[in-house]
Amino acid sequence: MKSPFNVAFTASLMVSPDAEQSSVDQLLSHDYLRPLKELQHRRLLEGKPVLDLSMVNPDLAPPRAVIDRLLESVGKPSAHRYSVSRGVRRLREAFADKYLSKFGVSLDPESEVCVCLGSKDATFHALRVLTHPGESVVVSAPAYPAHLSAVALVGGVVREWRPLSDPLLAAKSLARMLDESQARVALLNFPSNPAGAVVSAEWWTEVGRVCAQRGVAIINDFVYGEMCFDRKPAASALAAREQGARCVEVYSLSKAYNVPGWRVGALVGDDRIVKAISRLKSHADYGLFLPLQYAASVALTSKQDLVEPTTVAYERRLRVLVSGLSRLGWEVSEPKAGACVWARFPAALAAAAKGDSSFVSVRVAEHLLDRAGVVVAPGCVFGESFDEHVRFAAVSSEERMREVVSSLAALSSANSQ
Repeated sequence: MKSPFNVAFTASLMVSPDAEQSSVDQLLSHDYLRPLKELQHRRLLEGKPVLDLSMVNPDLAPPRAVIDRLLESVGKPSAHRYSVSRGVRRLREAFADKYLSKFGVSLDPESEVCVCLGSKDATFHALRVLTHPGESVVVSAPAYPAHLSAVALVGGVVREWRPLSDPLLAAKSLARMLDESQARVALLNFPSNPAGAVVSAEWWTEVGRVCAQRGVAIINDFVYGEMCFDRKPAASALAAREQGARCVEVYSLSKAYNVPGWRVGALVGDDRIVKAISRLKSHADYGLFLPLQYAASVALTSKQDLVEPTTVAYERRLRVLVSGLSRLGWEVSEPKAGACVWARFPAALAAAAKGDSSFVSVRVAEHLLDRAGVVVAPGCVFGESFDEHVRFAAVSSEERMREVVSSLAALSSANSQ
């Protein structure tokens, strides 16, 4: 008897392209950021300074030992052959080792770990396996933009869910959403991007119970799992499996180890889902460049805490931004993890921002770029109902963060005159 995961996998391969065309066309036609990108390009051509805080594209260096392992591997002729689509055994074991040592979760590297080409690849394939075109997918909001894109690319329909921090209230709210939408998948993101929110193991237990009762699969983006500012690893969503929930989690080295260009990630958890994704990937790619896999395994299994210096650096930068923005009248969600500040801009700034976009957050982002030389991500890209927010990515030094606050203070003063 075929598992529901394999049925979904097979059906997704056979679905007509026309069935997904409308959602893909809609995705490609909505480029909220084109005017902002064009303005940024003009400023750069004119030689004007631009500080791009719109994307979490780490400026910090990868750990030296990891780079050394990469360079060593590149010099070996055998390292340039085809790899394995689901990842070499050494790297799968390294992911399992990380989960056991950091998060207290035991994983079978043979059946519960599939190496992917970063978190986007993992999320897309998980949705491809678990959903059919036209089905609803519950997505935690504000949503990481790549999650909204992934749902659209598989032909799904986003159902926005605003999670509550209290476990029982969150479970009750999610139950209502799942019952109303008839969704079969909940795509969550904790620790979250953009807000930096963290949830407890109890939270996952309650959410897992609700999903298990309804046969709903959980996908959790866990990219910031090690980057919590209380120096404790975040609770893994895989705790939900204790309630009988089908659950997988996306882990990536991009932010924690400052190697976003490497595209090293993994999907871990439910063995049936992992098996289906491994099969799918065997049709799609030959896996990561081998030296990257060997270097990543060194990062994941290091006896030193290679992530702490990165976490400390982001915490200090974010503290500067949170404090400065609050003084200027912004409503700021103080992050508990990650590399971003999620903030509601003052009404006066919105009134001063002029432009052609129908989205206030895009006009504000253009205003900040034009008048202060700072690029931020408009709130509407995290969900159109978040048009009164912007996201700052702390991808520059503390000193530059202070300069940003000073520039915003000068802009605020000019707007009030």
